[in-house]
Amino acid sequence: MSMKTNMDYWEFVLKNLPDSYHKWFEEEKKYLQKTITPDAKVLEVGCGDGRSIFDIFPVTKNVTGIDHDDKAIADAKNNFSSYPSIKILKADATKLPFENGEFDFVVCMTTFANFADKRFIILDEMKRVLQNSGKIIISVFSEDALEERMKVYKASGITIKSVENGKVVFDESVGDNISEQFSKEQLEDIFSRANLQIDDITKVNIAYLCTLSK
Repeated sequence: MSMKTNMDYWEFVLKNLPDSYHKWFEEEKKYLQKTITPDAKVLEVGCGDGRSIFDIFPVTKNVTGIDHDDKAIADAKNNFSSYPSIKILKADATKLPFENGEFDFVVCMTTFANFADKRFIILDEMKRVLQNSGKIIISVFSEDALEERMKVYKASGITIKSVENGKVVFDESVGDNISEQFSKEQLEDIFSRANLQIDDITKVNIAYLCTLSK
């Protein structure tokens, strides 16, 4: 029997969304459509099956999605098979296979919670592939998310090894086995250490939506 990966659990979550997640994702969609400019060249880091790419569709179809999960890549390619301008690639976020300044926007919706100690390398890479006047958009669990997160984890049957200060560690078999939440102050500290300018940090329900620039 093959082991369930992070993507398998995430698929379960998407099919069994609590209201709190529905509200969050609806706000993400509005935020993306408000912030991204028409026909912009967009990279999504951690695209999963393409949920956020669908959100961006009304604004631009010039989108590249990367993920390192085989199932995510297969599902996303299938979802966008009739859109040749949507490119889906298997890639490592710590070594993005793109030129400097290639994108107008780099988005990372929900996945930032799973980066753990790689977050600064990944932010550096996101910044590198961003053009000078470009924007990074990040969506991540807020400090108020733990109760809703735990409901979802318990319902999905994922094995939890520890929970401490909002940091949940799952069994290693799932792949990305750490999920974190952040206060506004923690995010401000992370972004300033990554030498990113903070244009906006908006709290919505159980998450923060952030816009950053170089």
